[in-house]
Amino acid sequence: MNPIMETQAITMRFGGLVAVNEFSMKIGANDLIGLIGPNGAGKTTIFNMITGHYLPSEGKILFNGESISGKEPAVITQGGIARTFQNIRLFKDLSVLDNIRIAGHSRLSYGLASSIFRTKAFHEEENKLRAEAFELLKIMKLEHRVDSLAKNLPYGEQRRLEIARALATHPKLLLLDEPAAGMNPNETKELTGLIRWVRDHFKIAVLLIEHDMKLVMEVCESIYVVDHGELIAHGGPKDIQNNPKVIEAYLGTTEV
Repeated sequence: MNPIMETQAITMRFGGLVAVNEFSMKIGANDLIGLIGPNGAGKTTIFNMITGHYLPSEGKILFNGESISGKEPAVITQGGIARTFQNIRLFKDLSVLDNIRIAGHSRLSYGLASSIFRTKAFHEEENKLRAEAFELLKIMKLEHRVDSLAKNLPYGEQRRLEIARALATHPKLLLLDEPAAGMNPNETKELTGLIRWVRDHFKIAVLLIEHDMKLVMEVCESIYVVDHGELIAHGGPKDIQNNPKVIEAYLGTTEV
């Protein structure tokens, strides 16, 4: 089966600094993949290249068999790749519901004239979008926050709102950048089940950056490990846990 997304030896240079060097990976249409490594290993830089925030210095990124290198982030989102961010990026002075509705507008088909004159097509699509937004709030257990401002949500709920907002774009590939950051143990446990459920329910692929190794090992079927911008290991959770290169990258020694 052809991968839904593939990076082919992508490299990212910032002046003389090589942040990522010839990184290659493949993700199938329903895969749940982990991308891990020490701080500064290049993980978020890889996300930024996949989503169009950075243009790779070398290499190709393919999505559904077509190159997306050099495309604008909005175009990539409309094409089926959505992401969350390490530092939460919500419209903090808007309501929880409006945060999701705005994200969903990227895939609506009515034009400017319809929005100005409030045509039948406009109302039909807006009503459908609102219903989908409520459904996402239920999935994320945020329906009681529908009218709350995003900035007033506890940190863990802001994380869940950001995932809901990404799902509102109807992605085929969801990139989660440290979704458990700032969550307490109970919230992290709930998130573990939620990630699996989202993948299965929406029939999408998920690529996950996370420092909580318990979460990664429980939820991911395959894991890529980077260190200093280089791919040092790829395999299943048990293989990664016992890999000497991975142990050395995290602990500085293979003597454990």
